[in-house]
Parts: sequence; structure tokens; C-alpha cells
Amino acid sequence: MNPLDTLLGDNSPDEQFPAASAGGKAVRSPPPPPGTKLSPTERKVWDYICQALREEGLPHLTAGIAIAVVCKTFIRWVRAEAELQNFEAGNNNSFMVVTPNGHSQPHQLYFVTRTLKGELLKWLPESCLTLPSSVMARAKLGDEGMQDDLFGDLLEHARAERTAVIARAARGSKLTA
Repeated sequence: MNPLDTLLGDNSPDEQFPAASAGGKAVRSPPPPPGTKLSPTERKVWDYICQALREEGLPHLTAGIAIAVVCKTFIRWVRAEAELQNFEAGNNNSFMVVTPNGHSQPHQLYFVTRTLKGELLKWLPESCLTLPSSVMARAKLGDEGMQDDLFGDLLEHARAERTAVIARAARGSKLTA
């Protein structure tokens, strides 16, 4: 088995999450995207995020990839922060180190945590996981709490056309009979 597979783990079996109600409409959560191989810890974060979004009534069925990125990045950030704290504890509560040339600079773990935190701050609003982004999503959803159907008009046109074709075909078969 690949050591990376062992480290990352795999998704728990797909389980149906209870749907939360948003103004009478059930809000469902997506399963983790194929290939994400969430570790048990990452899966707990996934469940936490999806539960929070369901309780808020925010549609997120198509946000699986973004939520997976947030879960993995969040766990990496937490682990890097813990490592940085351990380093600071053994370095007089400082993350600064002295290079072989005598220059003082932040330890590499500082840069790792800063980068991961920056990635989280970019992805969290995309998944409605910040207060401003969730408020904006609620405002866009309006009172009905439903997400716009991007293809609703096109779908309605196709259904009407199909019905018209079936009706013409039925009339044509009556004329020939």
C-alpha cells in the first residue's frame, strides 16, 4: 500500500446526512468528492462544516470540492500550528532562528502556517464559511431560501418543446389512422 494512502486515509462510507429545513425546503449535503481520501480527522471537519451549513439552511450540494479543500487545508494548518508551538516552546517562546550566516529570520514553520492560513482565508468565503459570506448568501437567496436555478428557463423551454413535438406526433398518427 502507498504510504501516502496510509497517511491520508480514505473516506468513511457514504452516509446519508439528515436534511435540515430552510424555510420548508430540505438542505442536503454532498458526499466527499471521489479521490479526496479524507482522513478520519478530515472527515470530522467535513461533517462539522456540512452540519453547520445545513443548520443555517445554506445550499451546498455542489460545494463538495471546495469543502474538501477547506477540510484538508484546515487540518494541515492545525498540525503546522501545533508544530510551530512545539518549536517555540523549545526556543525561548520565539519562532525566530539564526541562520548559519548569523541572520535572524522566522522559522520555516512560520511561513508554512502563514501560507496555509492565507489559503484558508481565500477558500472559507467561497464555501460560505465566514460571517460576511453567509450573510451575503442569505441576502441573495431572499425570503424563500432557494438558490437560483441557472438553467430553469432553458429546461422549461426544452420541456415545452418536447410536449409540443409529442402533441404533433399524436395528431399526425390520428390523421393517418
